[in-house]
Amino acid sequence: MHLQRLKKLFPSLIELSKVQQTVDPDFQWYQLDNKIIGIDIKELTEKDQMLLGTFLIPYHIELPEKTWKEKEWQSRIQTQQDKNLGKDGRYRFIFFQIEKGQMDTTIFKKTLQAFFKDDVSILWNNPKQGFIIEDKNSLPEEDITYHHIADTFMGELYVKLTFLIGPYLENDKNLADYTDQLIQMAELAIPKTDHAVVDYSEIYPLFLVGKLHVNERHLVSDWILKEFQSDSEALETMRMFIQCNLNVSETAKKLYIHRNSLQYRLDKFHESTGMDIKQFDKAFTVYLAILANMHNSDT
Repeated sequence: MHLQRLKKLFPSLIELSKVQQTVDPDFQWYQLDNKIIGIDIKELTEKDQMLLGTFLIPYHIELPEKTWKEKEWQSRIQTQQDKNLGKDGRYRFIFFQIEKGQMDTTIFKKTLQAFFKDDVSILWNNPKQGFIIEDKNSLPEEDITYHHIADTFMGELYVKLTFLIGPYLENDKNLADYTDQLIQMAELAIPKTDHAVVDYSEIYPLFLVGKLHVNERHLVSDWILKEFQSDSEALETMRMFIQCNLNVSETAKKLYIHRNSLQYRLDKFHESTGMDIKQFDKAFTVYLAILANMHNSDT
């Protein structure tokens, strides 16, 4: 069902912000593609609700009331003051997504709180995802990592969580762009990883490649990988070699092959493509081409 057509039929239709702000209880909410839309209940007849419920997935918003600190963070996102906070005022957002399992949002927050020294702030995007905010007054307990948190939720509650760790900020100037970009990065990267915790720096190349036009991605793949585009073994070898910091011994161990076999594959790739990935600049280019090729395979 097309969004523009719905807007013509129901002029009150609005989209829910990706960073949760206020939710009007007088609206009926639905999922449409990757958007959450709301329509004023007064504008919906019983027949309208029945038809929309057939074509769209009803969206039930069950989010805990914001604390004063969470409201303050919401205000900071909206106002985006250009003020240098310094190291004492620096903070970062940790995106989280519930991948598997069901959990009440209030219980989720209480469970998460056990891992933090002080009151933890959460800004919910929807009942399945949101942001944990770390600042000097809200940090995990000593020796607690997000890997520990993810393992505990999975091991004890059978809830699978994925975390995306954002960079530290010392200014609110671009805070709205920051949260929006983390959401975009998560949408792109989480389906492609089996890791419970990923750092923004790890997936930035994937994010940048995802911004390329589909024709540009095909060109990068064609130019760099040539006949190896469909050779999954060769691509996995090159990717692993790069991820192992161009270390032959470590790569061979990870791939369960002999060093000589690995060297043969590297030499063959170099000979056919002209790209010697033992050189950093060539390795970086090949890595981007492999990511572009992954995108091409998914489209």
